[in-house]
Amino acid sequence: MGPSVMVNSLHRLRYPRRTNSTNSSSESATTKAAPTSQPPPPPFPKDSIWMKLGPLSKAVLAYSRAANRRPYVTQFCTSIVIFGVGDLGAQAIGGKDYEAIRTARSIAIGSSISIPVYLWFQYLATSFNYPSKIVSIATRVAVNQAVFTPLNNTWFFGMQKLLAGGTPEEVGEHIANTVPRTWYNAFKVWPAVMALNFAFVPRQFIPVVSGSVAMCWQVYLSYLNKKITGQERSLQGFVDALPPLARQQSLRLSTPSTVPRRPASTSSTPPSSGFSRAKTIVLGTSALLIGFGGYYYATDTRASFHRFLVPPLLRVIFPDAEDAHHAGTAALKTMYSLGLHPRERLSDVDPVTGRNPLSINVFGVELSNPIGISAGLDKDAEIPDPLFALGAGVVEVGGCTPFPQEGNPKPRVFRVPAVDGLVNRYGLNSRGADAMAARLRERLRTFARSIGLTEKEFLSEDVEGVPIGSLQPGRLLCVQIAKNKKTDEKDVEAVKKDYVYCVNRLAPYADVLVVNVSSPNTPGLRDLQATGPLTALLGAVVEEAQRTPGRKNKPRVMVKVSPDENDDTQMEGVVQAVWESGVDGIIVGNTTKRRAGLVPQGIKLTGKEQKNIMEEGGYSGPQLFDQTLNLVGRYRKMLDSYPLRTEGLENVFPRQKVLFATGGITNGEQALQVLNAGASVAMIYTGMVYGGSGTVTRIKKEMRDRLAIEEEKA
Repeated sequence: MGPSVMVNSLHRLRYPRRTNSTNSSSESATTKAAPTSQPPPPPFPKDSIWMKLGPLSKAVLAYSRAANRRPYVTQFCTSIVIFGVGDLGAQAIGGKDYEAIRTARSIAIGSSISIPVYLWFQYLATSFNYPSKIVSIATRVAVNQAVFTPLNNTWFFGMQKLLAGGTPEEVGEHIANTVPRTWYNAFKVWPAVMALNFAFVPRQFIPVVSGSVAMCWQVYLSYLNKKITGQERSLQGFVDALPPLARQQSLRLSTPSTVPRRPASTSSTPPSSGFSRAKTIVLGTSALLIGFGGYYYATDTRASFHRFLVPPLLRVIFPDAEDAHHAGTAALKTMYSLGLHPRERLSDVDPVTGRNPLSINVFGVELSNPIGISAGLDKDAEIPDPLFALGAGVVEVGGCTPFPQEGNPKPRVFRVPAVDGLVNRYGLNSRGADAMAARLRERLRTFARSIGLTEKEFLSEDVEGVPIGSLQPGRLLCVQIAKNKKTDEKDVEAVKKDYVYCVNRLAPYADVLVVNVSSPNTPGLRDLQATGPLTALLGAVVEEAQRTPGRKNKPRVMVKVSPDENDDTQMEGVVQAVWESGVDGIIVGNTTKRRAGLVPQGIKLTGKEQKNIMEEGGYSGPQLFDQTLNLVGRYRKMLDSYPLRTEGLENVFPRQKVLFATGGITNGEQALQVLNAGASVAMIYTGMVYGGSGTVTRIKKEMRDRLAIEEEKA
């Protein structure tokens, strides 16, 4: 997919475009920086009265940003404040001694329903959209009054009575006495409140406005209750001041002739045991609700602790970066097996428009999004499904060697937190192709059985919309392969045998095979990027992939190249090898052996960081982005122009080669830049190490926000 197609598929993202000229190497190496990302517009016009209120407006804008970034946490905290303040006000006006337990009950009840209330209002705000705005608002108000109000009141008054020590019978009676009356009284105020909410209040503020009105209403009812109580006390004082005989006559008028008695009971259970059971039920229910809320929050990739707590905590607990890597992988694998793994809950499809602004076609598969996770995070294909659950459209596992090898001696991974960088010299540690194939085969068999097919039937029938590697619609699984360290890189035939062995074992279970000739930690591997050896190697891999038995659709083949071989001659040699061998595309970028320019001006490294950044191995981090963007643009031009410059191909229109970009991508703006430069997929690795398991979700949100801004401008 070319730059123009990519831009159109991402809804007319407008960046300064590169020309297609290939006149000189200096021109081909030049890339234009994309404009700085513009923040989303504030909820109020710049000249409105709200923007002139100074600190108040800043507070509103800060709340809006928090509600957009971490909606559940924001609503939970908001409910604590609203219900706490509301109860404090009600008790203050009520005239009685302050009861802390009552405030705690109010906060517990309010916070327990904060997220359901938020989700309900989000649903209403995006549903019942009719041509007439008045009809839409009226329908939402009616649905809210008919469905939400009685359910909310039932929960609120029922929990109040339970937490106050009421028996189940008393709770039922309390609900029967209060809910119908409060539902009827709600028609006096709440339809107007909700109509104003849906008409004028931004979605993220609806629970706040509604809760604030409810708080004021509660205080007002407390005032009325105090007033009535005061009148009753005045009457009682008047009676007490009467002479004894008159007082008896007065009391006689209001005293019933019979005194109600508690029925005799043969039960030995004291009355308080019912209260204890009720409290146990309430506490158990509250614990379940809190537990479910915690589970829902902790397993959502949007949760802020995935970014701001987990990565720093891993660095503290595991000083060795490789130990942290293994611990994270093992934890993710275990949590996935228990259903406790982090996952992306938001669909890539816009619920309002019904379209996916990030969708892109790659190798005939309509990807749900163009964000991928690079090889190295899951070296042995142990957690491809948990990684897909994080929201990635592409997951690359490996690198995998034909036979098991230990890699380089430890320590072999070094952190540079000041610049969010890593240095690694793993040396392609691998359990071997047979072990990886066994895991992928069992995974495929399990999936085939779940849809009523055998492994052979699934491979041959090509289930529509489900790629054989990813086993998920709109996703692709890439498997990276490499040679063993002991194989002499100068013996091209031996090298070919290594890669062909991997293809033979792994091709049945991959959507894309990635030929790694760019790892800086395997001696001589990058020498294979020379045109002659690379053409022979890639040709052998493509030929073996086309012979994959049992598969209707054969796996595609890509080659992963080094960012350090970046002069025009080297790059043109790679392009020639790709076209002559029949490879389907290039993954541009890997770690770099160079160290110049990695530390931005003004950043000071600690002594340990200075030592780590100079360790032997490949460096990865945000500082590689500019080079990645440059290489993507240059490879795009060279790949597209090669048929025009080659005799016999100038009048042929072959299928365009695909580019994936990896190296330094940490945010949505950068992802869009490499896509616009000609890549089809933007891949991340180190960004996840420092950004946590919510990185893919965050990048996609930033992309959607930017595209929405560009679409409004168009």
